[in-house]
Amino acid sequence: MRITRLRAAECKLPLPRPIRLGPVEIATRDFVALRLETEDGGVGDALGYPRGTALLEAAHRLAPLVLGEDVHLRRGIVEGALSAFVNGRPTFVKAASLYDIALWDAAARAVDQPLTHLLGGARAEVPVMVVAGYYPDLRTVEDICEEVQRRVDEGFSRIKIMIRGDDLDADLRLVEAAWKIAGERLSVDAHWAWRSIAEAQRTCRRIDHYGLRFIEDPFGPYKAGLCARLQESLVTPLAVGEDLPDPQSLAAAITQVSILRLDATTCGGVSAALAAAEAADTAGVAVLPHVFLPIHAQLAGSLTQIEAVELIPDDTGACPMFDLLEDGPEIADGILTIDQRPGAGFRLDWDAVERTAEKVWTYDG
Repeated sequence: MRITRLRAAECKLPLPRPIRLGPVEIATRDFVALRLETEDGGVGDALGYPRGTALLEAAHRLAPLVLGEDVHLRRGIVEGALSAFVNGRPTFVKAASLYDIALWDAAARAVDQPLTHLLGGARAEVPVMVVAGYYPDLRTVEDICEEVQRRVDEGFSRIKIMIRGDDLDADLRLVEAAWKIAGERLSVDAHWAWRSIAEAQRTCRRIDHYGLRFIEDPFGPYKAGLCARLQESLVTPLAVGEDLPDPQSLAAAITQVSILRLDATTCGGVSAALAAAEAADTAGVAVLPHVFLPIHAQLAGSLTQIEAVELIPDDTGACPMFDLLEDGPEIADGILTIDQRPGAGFRLDWDAVERTAEKVWTYDG
C-alpha cells in the first residue's frame, strides 16, 4: 500500500485574546495538518502544534523520503527520513512525529480497526483531565473559580489550572480558592515560568502543602534537568515531558519526576510514545499525555499506565483544535468513550483545514 500523495497545511485559528503562558504569548492557535494518500484511495491524517518551529517546512523536506513508500513499513520510513538529516535531527522530529501518526492512521484504516485494537486493546473508556483557568492575567480569581466549579459539577475527577509564575500573591490566592472547590482533583501548570530552582521554590514551597496532584513544567525543556533537584525539596509531584523531542530526553525525564507528560505529536509519533510509556511504567512513573486527545485516547485504550487524557474544552477559547476535525469527543461525567472507528483518532475535516490555512503544500513527485 504505497503512498502516492502528501498534503500539509499550516492553520492559524483566531483566539478571543492573546494567551500568556509563562514567558510565551500565543496570539493565534497554530496547527499543522498532514494527510497522506495511498494508491488504493486510503488516507492517513495527523495534526500537531508548530510551537514556534518551522514544522510545515520540515514536513516538506521529509516528503521526498516518504512518497512511494509502503505504509506498513512505517518504522523504517520514519527512521530512514530522520537518518537522512542526522545533523539536524532535532529540527525534524516533530515533522517525523506527524508522519508516524499518519502512517499508523492509514494502516489502521486499511484493516478497518481503531489504532487501540492494533496495539492490543485494554479498555474502552478513560478518565479525562480538564484544563481550566486560561487567561489568568486578565481574569479574577472568582471568575476562574466559577469555571473550576463547573468542571467539578460536570464530573471531572482531574482539573488543571494555569498559574502565572510571575505574581506570587496572585498565584497563592488562586490556588487556595481553587483548592477549596476542587480539593484533590487539582493540579497546576506553571508553563516554564521559572529560570532557577530558587525562583521555582519561591512559589512551589508555598503551595506544596495542599496535596496537589502535580505541578507541571516549572522550567523550559532546555532546563528540564533542574527538575530532579527541585523535586527533592517538594512533596508535590512534578510533571514534565510535553516538549521533550525524542525518546532519549524522555528517558532522562523518567528518572527525574514521577509524572511523564507524553506527547506523540512531538516525541516521534506513536512508535516513540509507546516506547516511552512502557519505560515509564517499568520505572513506576505515571503517564499523562499532553492535549491532542484523539491520538492519545487511542494509546490510552491499550496502555493502562496512561492515567487520563487531557482536554481543553472549546468554551475556554484557548484551543479550537476540534474545528479542524470531523467531530469532537464523547465525554460524560468526566469519562471519555474511546473512538472505535478505524484509524488513529485524527479525522481531519480537510475543507476546514483548507479554509483556515495560511500556507499549504502538496507533494506527489
